[in-house]
Amino acid sequence: MIKAILFDAGGVIIKSGNQINIFAKIFRAKNKHKLWEKINHYVGPLCAGKMSEKEYWKIIAKSEGIDPKNIPDNLWAKNYGKTTKIDHKMMALIKSLRKQYKTILISNTIRPHVIINKKRGLFDNFDDVINSNEVHLSKDTKSIFQLALKRNHLKAEECIFIDDIQKFVDIAKSAGIPGICFRNVSQLKKELSRLGML
Repeated sequence: MIKAILFDAGGVIIKSGNQINIFAKIFRAKNKHKLWEKINHYVGPLCAGKMSEKEYWKIIAKSEGIDPKNIPDNLWAKNYGKTTKIDHKMMALIKSLRKQYKTILISNTIRPHVIINKKRGLFDNFDDVINSNEVHLSKDTKSIFQLALKRNHLKAEECIFIDDIQKFVDIAKSAGIPGICFRNVSQLKKELSRLGML
């Protein structure tokens, strides 16, 4: 029996379209979706506080074949508040689900994003919030999911995890937590209905 739903933030609740467009322009990416996946694939050490932002973007620049000098300082934090926004349809769904299930946010993030999302009131809609930069863990290891279970006195099979990056869904599964790879709100509602949760 599902008792809790674990949600990713960026790409699920936070619309990052304009931010991705900026990244794609800087990295001259032909496929924005693939660039977004790559950005998330390598972001774990940065979000766990084990790497500087400059070091992180050097890795992405190398993989994309561009000069790291062309990357603006503090690219992750720069204009985050202006280039991202909360998906209100998704938030309405979360508020509805919260009547029946515990809601937990697990986010690969950095301190400037946390400050902005706190001001936005994002965290008010969850029973627990686990920001990677605060716990020094990231979604590229199952430890952050195990922490969520421990903090909320839950068993893995009592949860479901929702993320727009398949890699992180798979890591949650390695911790015993089933997951859904998010594409859009309509698709998520169908998946949840199929599971008898809506």
